[in-house]
Amino acid sequence: MSDELPLQNRKPKPLDERFAKRPHTCRRLQEIADQMDQALANGATADEAEAMAIEQIQKLGGEMLQDWAQANKKKQRGSRPLGR
Repeated sequence: MSDELPLQNRKPKPLDERFAKRPHTCRRLQEIADQMDQALANGATADEAEAMAIEQIQKLGGEMLQDWAQANKKKQRGSRPLGR
């Protein structure tokens, strides 16, 4: 079994379809957009809002990879022959 992420040569699924399987990711992206809007409304510069968004997206990326690794590990455990 490969630990590689899926190749990008397939036709991409619409984001709403992908987020239906990952509601946490969708919520986090909405929160990040809301935080950017709020920061700008509170007088933050575009550079400050961008830096905040980048930091939050990096955290989200780490969370997504962690979720993927855990799911992959569960899948591997489930495919082991009995008695192991």
